[in-house]
Amino acid sequence: MRKSGAMPTLDPVDVGEHVCWVVDPAQGYTAATSTFLADGELFGDKVVIVGSSLDPAPSAGILRDAMVVDPRLVRGVDPVPDMSSMLGLVRREAARAGRQGYRALRVLAVMDELVPPDAGLDMLIDHELRLDEFVADSAAIMVCAYGRDRFGAATLDHVACVHPRELGSGWAGPSFRMFNSGPGRWSVCGVVDSDGAAAFSAALAAAAVLSPVLRLRFDELELMDAAGMRALVEAAARAPVSSITVEGANPTVRSCWEMLGYSTYEAPVELTP
Repeated sequence: MRKSGAMPTLDPVDVGEHVCWVVDPAQGYTAATSTFLADGELFGDKVVIVGSSLDPAPSAGILRDAMVVDPRLVRGVDPVPDMSSMLGLVRREAARAGRQGYRALRVLAVMDELVPPDAGLDMLIDHELRLDEFVADSAAIMVCAYGRDRFGAATLDHVACVHPRELGSGWAGPSFRMFNSGPGRWSVCGVVDSDGAAAFSAALAAAAVLSPVLRLRFDELELMDAAGMRALVEAAARAPVSSITVEGANPTVRSCWEMLGYSTYEAPVELTP
């Protein structure tokens, strides 16, 4: 089962996990990534670091078998960062890692260098959900590092909500999470309220592009207020989906859904036990 919750280091990150790492500029990357790299060597993982800002000198011995990719090489001659190119790189290297006899692919992506300056919330969430779908079904470890000084608090909250968990000392984390739990299936946990409704709507829209029939698991969802339910209904009406099935909603969520009249609303959303 994929877990949520904050963790102080990269040490416990395991195969099949997609993690958001909020990097404090005062701490930087070096100390934590040394362990990440050492664990890659220990467990027999193929290590890929996408980010030219990482200085390999302090860990030259550990880095001898790692693949360090300058984002400028990923996107070719285009000077604008391209996140889709990074996703393609990860897919290719995961396939090669299996053929080369590695246990898994271990990736650290420095998002400061990969996110275009004009990237909005929808673009970031779409990219992270595509990564999450890939990692959930692959022998891979994906750590997406976002510098706290590059991205604002609101953006970091929204980005973290589409990762099963996040790292970073002093980081409270988002109010809810939505992550892949099987083909066409997404688990939603925590609290979806007015603060997270925009991110939830963007996540639903992105997931709908990946699958025409969505199944949402609400087993670990504590609460969804009127704003969250409205986002669900509006996403179902706008998105290219034939249906959205919600499974495992608790009695409180089901009661609110009925009181707001959504049980009889003409939208392709069905709540089931």
